[in-house]
Amino acid sequence: MADAETVARIIRLNGGKLIGKTRLQKSAYFLEALGVGFELDFTYHHYGPYSEELEYLANDARALDLVDIDWRRSSEGAKYAIYLDRSGDLPKDSKDARRVEALKILGQYSSTELELAATADFLARSGYGDDAWEETERRKFSKTSPDWVARAQELLKRLEAGGRGD
Repeated sequence: MADAETVARIIRLNGGKLIGKTRLQKSAYFLEALGVGFELDFTYHHYGPYSEELEYLANDARALDLVDIDWRRSSEGAKYAIYLDRSGDLPKDSKDARRVEALKILGQYSSTELELAATADFLARSGYGDDAWEETERRKFSKTSPDWVARAQELLKRLEAGGRGD
């Protein structure tokens, strides 16, 4: 069951730092998709799969001093969050090794590539099946350069090779 420590655990397993709300959301989504998540529910949102509960838990984790959230601005002026683990020692979980493995793979891709891959995966699981990529490109036309789509598809293949659970 997810609680404020869930956010701290994800950040800790990601090396103690996670950059961006999109990366937090998509990382948590993929952990769920891989069967090693925290029982978070995701719905479709403009940026793909989104858990409102995770958003609340991130705020709770900050209020409980389990994480720091440092707000920055990109060179284009967009605001983004840097999450830092402050939780101290959390008890180990039997799924942590698989979570670390998945987070390492996710860390090799940009937030846009994570968003595209998570969206296609979510849509495939939500009834779009083989048309999920076509629908992803329709919904996210401004983000679907051939390079980003190819990398997002590569990401999904790498995660599948690691043994997805449904």
